Amino acid sequence: FAHECATCQTAPDGRVVVYSGDDTESEHLYKFISAKPGSLESGQLFVASLTERRCIPLNWQEDSRLKKAFSDKTEMLIRTREAAKLVGATPLDRPEDIEIDPVSRAIFVSLTNNKKNDNHFGSLMKIVEKDNNPLNLEFDSYTFLAGGPETGFACPDNLAFDAKGNLWMCTDMSGSAMGEAPYEKYGNNGLFFIPLSGPHAGVAVQVASAPRGAEITGPCFSPDGKTLFLSIQHPGERG
Repeated sequence: FAHECATCQTAPDGRVVVYSGDDTESEHLYKFISAKPGSLESGQLFVASLTERRCIPLNWQEDSRLKKAFSDKTEMLIRTREAAKLVGATPLDRPEDIEIDPVSRAIFVSLTNNKKNDNHFGSLMKIVEKDNNPLNLEFDSYTFLAGGPETGFACPDNLAFDAKGNLWMCTDMSGSAMGEAPYEKYGNNGLFFIPLSGPHAGVAVQVASAPRGAEITGPCFSPDGKTLFLSIQHPGERG
């Protein structure tokens, strides 16, 4: 399980909910709900099924399929991918970063790409949990924005929201693929601004370009919203 992120929010009753992506082709989206308020010491892990529109518990003690496949709970949690497939989780296109819209409380997931399925450009997925309550296991999901020639970006990765609810997105074309088909038109990796309201809602506008061979990661705003911090990862990696 390639833990790409761990995005937390506090539920109405004080328990902690953690969303996590698995950065590998055709892997899954996970959700952990803590057992006690303000603590991550114990709780329940779930995995998302988009077809069933719910999060399925990975409960070794109560699921006979899991009990048959794994000797104990620890083995199941080490071999998480196998457990997720056994219970019917939906394969996704490299789920990487996950962020929560501060205005709508919707969950945004960057699906970077899945070249095995001929998806080279990836997409942004939006999840709306029932009643906007992170403790609910039911949800609706849809593609918010697909990468490609029409939107002008490829391979979405790290995300951040500013205080006004605008989405900022970094892209992650691999160093070996930049400038090669089908990425010839996209140049270097970039930073994109996507307003979620107003006349240009849902339009991705590039505002920065990474150095050659690099990707921009970890976007983070200062508390006053005037400064955006970015990491420049592996510049000149192959040059």
